[in-house]
Amino acid sequence: MMKFSFNEKEVNFGEKTKICGILNVTKDSFSDGGKFYRFEDALNHAKELIDSGVYMIDIGGESTRPGSTYVEIKDEIEKTAPIIREIKKRWDIPISIDTWKSEVAKEAIKEGADVINDITGLLGDEKMPEVLKESRAGLILMFNPVIARPSHESAKIFPKFGKNPFTKEELEKFTKMDIIELEKTYFKYALNRLEKFNIQKERVVLDPGIGFGLTKKENLLLIKNIDIIHKMGYLSYLGVSRKRFVQNILGENNIENNVETEEGYKNRDIATSVLSTIGQMSSVSFIRVHSVLESKIAVEVSNAVRMAEKEEDINFGAYR
Repeated sequence: MMKFSFNEKEVNFGEKTKICGILNVTKDSFSDGGKFYRFEDALNHAKELIDSGVYMIDIGGESTRPGSTYVEIKDEIEKTAPIIREIKKRWDIPISIDTWKSEVAKEAIKEGADVINDITGLLGDEKMPEVLKESRAGLILMFNPVIARPSHESAKIFPKFGKNPFTKEELEKFTKMDIIELEKTYFKYALNRLEKFNIQKERVVLDPGIGFGLTKKENLLLIKNIDIIHKMGYLSYLGVSRKRFVQNILGENNIENNVETEEGYKNRDIATSVLSTIGQMSSVSFIRVHSVLESKIAVEVSNAVRMAEKEEDINFGAYR
C-alpha cells in the first residue's frame, strides 16, 4: 500500500484527507500577510488551527506570491525557527516548513519540523536532498511551472527560486509540452535527485503546484487529473486555498469575490472547500488551507460518502 512516512508517523493512501493549516509569519503573504507576523499572534493562530482540528501546520517565512521579494536566509530562520520551537514545546502536532532553502530547512528540522514543503521540488537549492538524507523528515515535492517555463506569460510575474537547473534545450522542449506531460517530466527530474541520495519514496508526497505560473485551464486540468500522482506511486498534496483562479471563477459567475469585503473573503473559502471535497473524492491525502472550518466540513461530509460502506446504519426520527 502507498504511504507517506516521516519521523514516527505514517499516512496511508485512501485514508480521510488530512487538513494542513497555513501559518504565515511574513508581512508579504498574498492572503494574510502581516496578520501573524508578531510572535504572539503567530502562536495564538497556531492554537486556533490546532483547536479547529488540523492534522499538520505549515509554517512559512517567505511569500512566494507573484511580485514577492526574496527573504534572506538569516531573516527567514529568525522568523520560523522560534515559532516551530515553541509550538513543539506546547503541542504534539506535525509541522512542515514551507521553504526551498536548505539552510532554513535544516534549522527548522533542528527545532522539531517534521516535513519540508519545497515549492521548487528540490530544484531551487541543490543541497536540499542532503538535509533530507541527514534527517528522518518527510518531503512535499511540488511541481513548479515557474521554473519549468520561466518565459511563460503566467510565470513572468513570479520571483525566481534559486538558479534554474534546466538547459536552454530542456526549457525549449518544455514549452512544447501540455501541462500534464510537463508535470510528469518535472516530477521525474526532481525524483531522480532523491534516488541519488537513496531517499525512500515513502518519505515523499507530490504536489501539482496549483497557482504557480499556470493558466486558469491548466490549474483545473491538474486538479482534475491529480490521480496521475497516485499512478506514479505517491500520495498527493493539494494547495488551492484562496488562489486567484478560484476568485476568477466566482467573478465570472457574478458571485462576490472582492477580498476587501467580508462576503468576498468568505466566498473564497467556500470555493476552497468545494475543491477540498473534490480532493477528498479523488483520494488526495493532504489539503493545505487558510480557513479550516469550511474545508473540515467538506472533508467530513465527502469522506462519509466515499466511505459509505463503512458507515453505521442509523435510523433518523422525524423533523421537529
